[in-house]
Amino acid sequence: MEPLIQLKNINKSYHNDDSETLALNHVSLNIHEGEFVCIMGPSGCGKSTLLNIAGLLDIPSNGEVVFQKESVHKLSSKKRAQLRRENIGFVFQSFNLIDDLTVFENIELPLIYQHVSPNERKFRVEKIMDRLQLSHKKKAFPSQISGGLQQRVAVARAVVSRPRLILADEPTGNLDSERGREVMDILTSLNELGTTILMVTHSTAASDYASRIINLFDGQIVTENLHKGK
Repeated sequence: MEPLIQLKNINKSYHNDDSETLALNHVSLNIHEGEFVCIMGPSGCGKSTLLNIAGLLDIPSNGEVVFQKESVHKLSSKKRAQLRRENIGFVFQSFNLIDDLTVFENIELPLIYQHVSPNERKFRVEKIMDRLQLSHKKKAFPSQISGGLQQRVAVARAVVSRPRLILADEPTGNLDSERGREVMDILTSLNELGTTILMVTHSTAASDYASRIINLFDGQIVTENLHKGK
């Protein structure tokens, strides 16, 4: 079976004045359809950089990125943005909700970008809000709800467009243990329905949900282990 994503010999360098920082050093990684993969490692090891390149938010300095059998790292930013909109959902530690949009409107936003009809948008948003127990907060603004609810809204926004892949960057980082378990249970249920999950985390509790755990150190993969998950 062809991987959904292939990262081939990826290097990523950042330049600042006269110095150069090598964030990723000859990283090769395949992510297959339906996997739940967790990337772990200390701060500054390249986890978020790897996630951003896999999610077509950034491009490597060297190496090749293949998504759905297509080499994508040299595509225009417009074409990469189109691929993201059509295939990838993002869940961030900081939620990244829009303050002056309601819960409903935040969740609806990706569907507007995809030019989904108003009736279909309403149906999909109400369905995912019901599933994630957000319906009672549909008219609330992000500042009016708890951090746990904000993260649920972020998850709903990530999945409402029915992406093939969800990228989660420290999805439980700002949550207490109970709210964190809720978010991980949601991601697990989505994975069981066939959505591929690629997650970055410091949390051993969160990594326990994954089927494969990859450890990075100094921009390189140092260990890779299969895991039963929860």
